[in-house]
Amino acid sequence: MKVGSSSSVGGSRKSQGAKKADSGFSLPSAGGPEATAPAAASSSLSGVTAVGAILALQDATSSEARPRALRKGRRLLDALDRLQLAILGDGPTRAHLSLLKRALEEKRLPSGDSGLDEVLNWAEVRAAVEAAKLERADSAN
Repeated sequence: MKVGSSSSVGGSRKSQGAKKADSGFSLPSAGGPEATAPAAASSSLSGVTAVGAILALQDATSSEARPRALRKGRRLLDALDRLQLAILGDGPTRAHLSLLKRALEEKRLPSGDSGLDEVLNWAEVRAAVEAAKLERADSAN
């Protein structure tokens, strides 16, 4: 198959493009700078918001997010392990409750790993349930 020249097609596109530009473009008639001021203000605000969103995203997905999440998970699991040993032994104390509460109070950002985040969610729920049980038992005594 032979392709012919596109010079006639290109010429018609140029003339059509010029017609669209002539008929579609117009300048604001009255209040030139005043009419564009609100648009400029809103675009500068959206720029600040966009920068804030980018910084928040970088913070959430930084290379430190995963190690922080792993440390929090280790603290939660350690507190739950100590509680389990205490239940099997002499019984839990207020120290176990405070250990669980401290592990739960630590703020956690998304790690970027959905599997890790899911396990951490499970561990946080389990620790919160056990802390509530200990608080209830402590208030009953």
